[in-house]
Amino acid sequence: MKRKFSDLHCHNHMRAHFQMQEKHKKFMRKGEFSPWTVIASNERNKSKGKMGASYSQMDLVKCWNANLRLTFNSLYPLERQFVKGMKVEVGEDKWFKFLVAFATSHHLPIRDFIQVAYMRIPDKVVDYFQSPDYDYWESLNREMEFVTMDSGKLIRKNEIHVPGKIVGEFKAATKRARLFPQEYVATNATYRIPKSKVELEASLANDQEITMVLTIEGAHALGTDRINSIEDVSDRIQFIKNVWKHPVFFITFAHHFDNKLCGHAHSIPDTGKLLLNQRDKMNGGFNNNGRKIIKELLGINSDFEKVDDFGYRILIDVKHMSARSRKEYYSLVEKCLKNDDRIPVIASHCGYSGISSLDRHIELEDKEKDDYCDETGLFNAWNINMCDEDIEMIVKTRGLFGLSFDQRILGITKKDKETRRNGVQLIWENIEGIILSAYNNPNLNEFEKPQIWNSITIGTDFEGLIDPVNPYPSALEFELFGNNLVFEIEQARKDPAKPHLHHLKSREDVEKAVDGFCYNNAEAFVLENYPV
Repeated sequence: MKRKFSDLHCHNHMRAHFQMQEKHKKFMRKGEFSPWTVIASNERNKSKGKMGASYSQMDLVKCWNANLRLTFNSLYPLERQFVKGMKVEVGEDKWFKFLVAFATSHHLPIRDFIQVAYMRIPDKVVDYFQSPDYDYWESLNREMEFVTMDSGKLIRKNEIHVPGKIVGEFKAATKRARLFPQEYVATNATYRIPKSKVELEASLANDQEITMVLTIEGAHALGTDRINSIEDVSDRIQFIKNVWKHPVFFITFAHHFDNKLCGHAHSIPDTGKLLLNQRDKMNGGFNNNGRKIIKELLGINSDFEKVDDFGYRILIDVKHMSARSRKEYYSLVEKCLKNDDRIPVIASHCGYSGISSLDRHIELEDKEKDDYCDETGLFNAWNINMCDEDIEMIVKTRGLFGLSFDQRILGITKKDKETRRNGVQLIWENIEGIILSAYNNPNLNEFEKPQIWNSITIGTDFEGLIDPVNPYPSALEFELFGNNLVFEIEQARKDPAKPHLHHLKSREDVEKAVDGFCYNNAEAFVLENYPV
């Protein structure tokens, strides 16, 4: 039986939406305005394992052909800082930064060129993102309408759009469909966004459709940058809960830049730092507005009691939250636990940091330079990743840890970028690190520790501008990955020095554990926690 897959964090529609949102009438006329439309990829960059900006990793066609049957699809209005360029502050004396800042000022065409080349976003869309008309809240609603438009519809065959082809697009699209059918062609395919738990159960039971769960990446999407009062954000949460026809399962509360609610973790490395400034509120904590909004999303009052007035619960994803913000959030979760209200902690697309505690992460903030690792040299030790304390909270709350497929997040440094380690070994190192973290944690009892096996899953961040682990650049390599992971764990379990693997008595046990990681854990989690 073919293995099924899920993904706790990806952007199935993002490339299509970026390409089409400013020319939707044109794409409507051509019959291409659909989340199913595949935007042609740069096959050379994909084959070289380059960053997933110029090729598709997780569009719906790839999901369908990869037997990915459960996707947590993240809505994400692009933060305008990605297209603003960098303003160098007084006292920064690196002249090349001034040069880059000058070259990327708002008034020079070269700035547009750099952004389009770096992120592969059409120049007209970049112009929109730069303009005063760009509004996160309006963009979020447009994105929701786009991604829900074909929910439940049977697609006989998808369309293919080849950017830059003014003439000869049909011929170019036909050629790609012939040469790369798995990448470009889905037939008699369906995805469904469940409106209720009943619909969710029916969709998951039907292998002939993709079950799509909606999530949001970044509370900035609520328009926190240009509101008149925090009550406007409260009203928008109620709008999502009461007017949107499809529920939002969780929100990744922080992202790369200041959302006016809580501090974000350091996340941008290398050349990105020359163009992008994420210093405002980086590594900070919650403010009072943030404390109010997170309670309203969770549906709890000031006494940490669940109430119906705030509507259904939208869970919180702690990825991108700073260590300080996570520390305060976990305090809230603990208070709710004392009220017999379990709020599962989600870390949707992370790696293991190898660090013991959030306090230790806070102490080490200044060390977060490129290639900064933990003492073992295996794990990316930036506080964007999850430490032992995070894993403890995930286990205690029966939450879910989604493992990113971004090689930098998983711990690849410049020295081992092209080595054998940049493959299934890297992913297994992180999985085993997470498992050992739970088994070695004195705050978890003997019943809780093995639960970590049910709390880990795939959370690739595909289509999120990541540089994927070399052998697995897209969802189409998931089957290869699953087989590779079975082999890796099968070898590891035979080592008598690994008691955390002693419950795996046979290859069948290993296959079951891999099936859990690839699909079953995520399915069980969403069935338990989806809004009624």
